[in-house]
Amino acid sequence: MKKVIYLLDENWNKVMFQYDELSELKDEFQKRGITIGYDASIGYGASIGNRASIGDDASIGYRASIGYGASIGNRASIGNRASIGNRASIGDGASIGYGASIGYGASIGYRASIGNRASIGDDASIGYRASIGHDAKLQKNLYIVGSKHSVTYTGNNTLSIGCHNYTIEKWLEKFEIVGQIEGYSVDEINEYKQYILMAQTFSKL
Repeated sequence: MKKVIYLLDENWNKVMFQYDELSELKDEFQKRGITIGYDASIGYGASIGNRASIGDDASIGYRASIGYGASIGNRASIGNRASIGNRASIGDGASIGYGASIGYGASIGYRASIGNRASIGDDASIGYRASIGHDAKLQKNLYIVGSKHSVTYTGNNTLSIGCHNYTIEKWLEKFEIVGQIEGYSVDEINEYKQYILMAQTFSKL
């Protein structure tokens, strides 16, 4: 059975194409400024927007939707029926769960994990190796580039610093221990304490 993919025509209407190998659609991709990486796989009925970029070994699930100008990193995995917004960026090795929604211009970091049916709002930024649970909704966001690791407030009273993900209260209990384990200096630990307090204030707005 032939595979099916949806692309946009000059009037921005979805058009169905049937194919056996993605290479058969090379001219169609080129006309739309779409780039598909080496060994990337695209599930049945997926939709790819113009100027989208899909990295090497990336996997796009069944009926997933990739928006205009979106960038999918190498080895990234987009779940079945997931929706990636226009100009969103999905980092290398990141995983987007079944039915998850990533908003316009949002940025998902390297090897970050977004759970099934989670919703990430427009222009949100999720840091390196951050983990967002199933059914989470992140609409209000805070992103800080610290001296060691990025800090991401992910809504639901949850804060990610580097690859560690805890509630704000838990961070206030153990930030010194985590900092020491990660090799932070005393000044850097105090720096990140201020970020945690900032996130706590932000979460109450």
